[in-house]
Amino acid sequence: MPETDIFPLDPDYPVEVVTLPGTLLQEAESGRALARLVRPDRRLFRLALRARSTDDIEQLRDWYARFRAGYFVFEHKVWVNNAGAFLTRRFPVRFAQPLQEELFAPHAYNGPVELLEQVGEQLQTTDYPDPAAGHPSFFLEEDDALAKALLGSWTIAAQANAHGTQEATNPNTNTTDAFQFLYAGYGFRLWARKDSNLGILRVLLDEADLGTVDLYAAAPAAAASLLAKLDVPLGLHRVKILATNTKNASSSANTIVADAIEVIP
Repeated sequence: MPETDIFPLDPDYPVEVVTLPGTLLQEAESGRALARLVRPDRRLFRLALRARSTDDIEQLRDWYARFRAGYFVFEHKVWVNNAGAFLTRRFPVRFAQPLQEELFAPHAYNGPVELLEQVGEQLQTTDYPDPAAGHPSFFLEEDDALAKALLGSWTIAAQANAHGTQEATNPNTNTTDAFQFLYAGYGFRLWARKDSNLGILRVLLDEADLGTVDLYAAAPAAAASLLAKLDVPLGLHRVKILATNTKNASSSANTIVADAIEVIP
């Protein structure tokens, strides 16, 4: 299983990490700048292996022979200042170029390696990044260019308890009503507030049903993560919020909200 095969050598530091953008930038005849998301951003890891032993270079050769046409996992360590410890994150990668090596001294080799992050490849469930563990994330709000109402009436208005102090609401009376977030990355967390006059919504990820979320609470509650789906391979993904025309028995209304998703790049 490639997702369990970890690159066997620790690189010398620093490791150079280059981001390859997945957004296509174009200019129309009018001069207007246009941007289109075509794939997720990918990382290129440039590793330096300096003055390595013959054993190390033989191990690298064997690894390249085994995985030159497939993917494996690179364990990247970064320093997290607020945690005060090394945070390890694993990435699905493949060799970005043929193996290079040079004889630096008798029985000592330099072996620069480039590893390219791979879209759509699996990791072990416990290896997926998690914002709660300190991995970076960003938010897409309901008024972002990558968020839109697909069907039904979704009204954007200010709301103090919403994540970005505003949200899109839907009366939740028609089960075909839908709102969508398009994102590029790994997993996500859905954020919304709760209140005594809110109903139940359904969440789909790439058309797979993730279940329902009950927005009812006896007292108003500020936006929080109400659903998380972390074990998602790198790619372009669609999160849909669907109306269910249902509510908690204690709720005074069916209304549902589309507020924000937290994305793990």
